[in-house]
Amino acid sequence: MAHTVTLVANHKGFTRPRVLGDEYVVDASIDIATYTTGGVVITAASLGLKTINTAFITRIPGGLAQHNFILVDGASNGDTLYLEVNVEDGTTGKEAQLANTNASLDGTPVTIRVHGQL
Repeated sequence: MAHTVTLVANHKGFTRPRVLGDEYVVDASIDIATYTTGGVVITAASLGLKTINTAFITRIPGGLAQHNFILVDGASNGDTLYLEVNVEDGTTGKEAQLANTNASLDGTPVTIRVHGQL
């Protein structure tokens, strides 16, 4: 599964995690080049963190509006997230996880905000 994690610079131009209360927060752009069933694995280390406490999807580009993006906790130790993509079946109206055959998401990045510890 191919994807690229790029830390997004804040208003001061810093891309490293920054303190927010008792946690650190980092914004990241996830560029999915190839998607496989099960989701894209995002590690805390790729975000400059040791553990992930909370994560939010903050931006889905308009070209991907037909997809339903979900962040799922990937491990009990809090060091992994899965970014899953669901798409509605046009015949049944039910959502199903995006299949390998529908792998291209046009390399359009999804932006997430993650809170965690260093």
